[in-house]
Amino acid sequence: MKLNNQKIYRIAFGLYLIAILAASSIPGRSMPKIIILSPDKLLHMTEYFILAILAYLSFKKFSKSLIIGLILFAIMDEIFQSFIPGRSPSVFDVIADLLGMTIVITTVYFRSLKDHD
Repeated sequence: MKLNNQKIYRIAFGLYLIAILAASSIPGRSMPKIIILSPDKLLHMTEYFILAILAYLSFKKFSKSLIIGLILFAIMDEIFQSFIPGRSPSVFDVIADLLGMTIVITTVYFRSLKDHD
């Protein structure tokens, strides 16, 4: 069985989703996050930047349903963390996730406009 690039990207996308949930399952210490732009937030942005790239490569476009699915995944990931000892959900984490995804989605959008000119 030969795998084409899109199938490989879809497998990578699925495994990356699982990896995010696995990382969210690691118990941690709850500390108040006073600094909004902390290394943790940069990690969230990078994590979801990569997720958005894999989503784009997997589906070759950003449909409304894919974007909504990515947003819901980010929110559900934070809610999931509320069930893990020592972890808690954070709206700032979701915002950082959304910023990471937005960079990719916006870049793809403007590149597509440039390609049509």
